[in-house]
Amino acid sequence: MPRIEAPTVAEHREMRRREVVTNARELLMREGPTGVTPAAVAKATGLARSSVYQYYPTTGALIGAAVEDLFALAQERVDAALAEAGDDPGARLVAYVGTTLELAAQGHSPGRTMGMTGIPAKGVARLRELHDALAAPLVEIVGRYAAQLPGADARVLAGLASGTLSGAAMLVEHGAPLPEVTAATVGFVSAALRPAGPGSSPGHE
Repeated sequence: MPRIEAPTVAEHREMRRREVVTNARELLMREGPTGVTPAAVAKATGLARSSVYQYYPTTGALIGAAVEDLFALAQERVDAALAEAGDDPGARLVAYVGTTLELAAQGHSPGRTMGMTGIPAKGVARLRELHDALAAPLVEIVGRYAAQLPGADARVLAGLASGTLSGAAMLVEHGAPLPEVTAATVGFVSAALRPAGPGSSPGHE
């Protein structure tokens, strides 16, 4: 009988499941969906391949769990940063951009999954849902700025801001200095969203 490394069998099983998901997530970010196989995850976790199937019966389910975990990690970080930033849109923009680029620097940017091939078709719709949920705070922040811009389309501006952030994340992933890229991104997006004239921004300078 396998050694139980937790107070109960249920806790042991959950601990092992978490290890499986964590290693699947790391493989996803390093090698893409094709690297997330039961054999590879079993090796990284120190388990038999059959043991991985006890938690996730198919490769597709394993990849799906890795994607979900990646977005959950990012969402938790973003939510915490925004809670600390409070209600000021300028502070919230800094928090959102800063956290997103920190994740990119650490190799945990969920945005990379949007361009990945090999994710099972069943998981593509879920991937879009998770991406939209993670992007929702940026849409809200940009919307508050857009309210100060006559005739502005908040969705278009949010898309442009998101594209800028994606480009910044790519720079960081390729070794550009995180502090400089973060400051430049915040400044670029803020300037694009600020109405002409002094004192008209909804956030602080």
